[in-house]
Amino acid sequence: MLVRDIALRNIRSYNDGTDVVVRFPEGVVLVEGDIGSGKSTLLYALEFALFGFSDMKGGHLLSETTDEGRVTVTFESEGREYVLERRLKRRGDDVSHGECYIEEDGRRARLSPSDLKERVISILGFNEPTHPRAESLVYRYAVFTPQEQMRDIVTQRADDRLHVVRRVLGVQGYQAAAENSLILERRLDQMAHGLRKASEELEHRREELAGLSTEVARLDSLIPSLESDEKRTAAEVARLQAELQEMRQERMELGVAVGTVDTLRRQIGGEEDRIEEDQRFVTRVESEIEEDESLIERLGTTSKPAEGSAAVEARREEHRDRLAYLRAQRKKLAEEAETNRELVSKGVCPVCRRPVPESISLQTGHLQEEIGRIDKETQEVTLAAALLQEQLSVSRGYEKLEADSATASKRKSSNELLASSRREAIFSSRVQLSDLRKQLAEAESKEAPLKRLSAAMETKERELDAARRDNREASLGLERARTERSDKQAESERVLKDVRRMEKDKEEARRLADYQDWLAGYFRPTVSLVERQTMAHAAARFNDHFQRFFSALVEDPDMTVRVKEDFSPIFERQGFEQEYGALSGGERTSMALAYRLSLNCTVREGMSSQPDLMILDEPTDGFSREEIQKMRGLLETLGSRQVILVSHERELEPVADHVLRIEKTNGTSHVVGAPSGGLSKL
Repeated sequence: MLVRDIALRNIRSYNDGTDVVVRFPEGVVLVEGDIGSGKSTLLYALEFALFGFSDMKGGHLLSETTDEGRVTVTFESEGREYVLERRLKRRGDDVSHGECYIEEDGRRARLSPSDLKERVISILGFNEPTHPRAESLVYRYAVFTPQEQMRDIVTQRADDRLHVVRRVLGVQGYQAAAENSLILERRLDQMAHGLRKASEELEHRREELAGLSTEVARLDSLIPSLESDEKRTAAEVARLQAELQEMRQERMELGVAVGTVDTLRRQIGGEEDRIEEDQRFVTRVESEIEEDESLIERLGTTSKPAEGSAAVEARREEHRDRLAYLRAQRKKLAEEAETNRELVSKGVCPVCRRPVPESISLQTGHLQEEIGRIDKETQEVTLAAALLQEQLSVSRGYEKLEADSATASKRKSSNELLASSRREAIFSSRVQLSDLRKQLAEAESKEAPLKRLSAAMETKERELDAARRDNREASLGLERARTERSDKQAESERVLKDVRRMEKDKEEARRLADYQDWLAGYFRPTVSLVERQTMAHAAARFNDHFQRFFSALVEDPDMTVRVKEDFSPIFERQGFEQEYGALSGGERTSMALAYRLSLNCTVREGMSSQPDLMILDEPTDGFSREEIQKMRGLLETLGSRQVILVSHERELEPVADHVLRIEKTNGTSHVVGAPSGGLSKL
């Protein structure tokens, strides 16, 4: 970002009702003038044009004698030029936003104050909230810090300072992620508790199912064995999960120890974590690929039934209809035979009182023969229906295997691409880290336990995956047995439905518990570790800048500065620490300026698009002439294309490439000195 010009109308002491346009060339621009002349107004007007009110009030900007004012700023970012305009309007005792505009590529658009702020933040590449009243911390610490805030970051409480630094560096997102994961873990616990409650009567329903019909005796004898397998495999899964959790805790402790070694180790810690994460990912994906290949191979070795399930089921229904017909016929013939037997036994018709003819006895015999034939056919049809039921189970199992195999084939192709990508990422990271690892020979002894533990965890995870597969196979076997039994009787179908629902709740509760374990045992500790390593890395970079800038300002070998990991500044004279209040005015200013520039550099290094502009408000307050003369060399080390200095010190003029002088006459500010083309008054 480079500021090209600022136009003010009725902004604080620029109150003569005309547009005052101040142009800013590249290089070091000094805005000088007496205290209260209106120098800082240019800076506040620039910030207002970019971000709106933030922590400023409209009454602080609009001239007291006017009801309307505006600020127009032309700036360049990434080689493109933009024009912003924000207007102020007085309504009674309140001053609020008026109309807002932005001009891009020659097109002017009207936006709301919040939309304009969001657009500016997007153009500048600042990662921060876009709420109209939210303070732009990145701008305040990467571009411009007002004079009254220059020393605040040095003198404020360590916790408050660290909070500001975390927000500026964008590290607060790790803490938010950890807090959100805790909320999610509690919600998962509530859901799992409800599911476990809903599945408490599972065993009772299984026992009820076992006694419903004598026709399921064979399956009832098989179910206890399947249940034993499921419990055994579930216990094995629980044991391996507990062991893996302990290993994760131990690995986290080792990771913290590795993160506390020298600065160089902290620089590569993040890369090592990414490599380890990619390795785990590849291991997991390869395990899934093996499972899918096993499923696909099982389809190839399974014989396809001669008929599909739909055809078999249709034939089974035909046999059931035939059974119903035969049973109805038998009942009808049996009733007719019973009536004939009663007539024969009495010998006389109870209606007409005549003797019963012998043809009735013969007819009864024929009826008995027909009943015998129907019983034989009923037995044959019943046996055929049972065989069709077994054939239907086989056909359904094969069709399910076909569908699962197709899904596994697609998933296998996707996982192979993912695994290949991750392996390439691992290779690239290892090449990048090879030079750094050579410097860590003395520290590698601390990494050996961590590597051994990681390898052991990979083995343990494979064991856990195998145990889970066994558990799933045992559960599927139990479910198949219950499904066969459910088809025998309507009541057993109702009970089996309850059993399936409870099993699903139980499995879901177990799955939610796994998620809880992952959040508590891996995700939150990992987020905390990454956060600590990020802050430690930033503190190390900050400390290098801080010592470099202070040494450039204060050439005294007995005086040194440094920062602790919480970014607290430490001042030492001849090896002894001194309080900030005990320093001279020039030393305090040097320390505050070095701290501010160090924070500026650290923030800029973490930005995707580093601003080319730096604004320093009264940076040399309390400096001696010799210290002021050092400013030029210091500014050259910053590498900014445009530096705006605001000061009442005329001694800074030799430091600047261009000088703007601000004077106030009868309460109105004017720019009386400017670089070529730097000022016009409309």
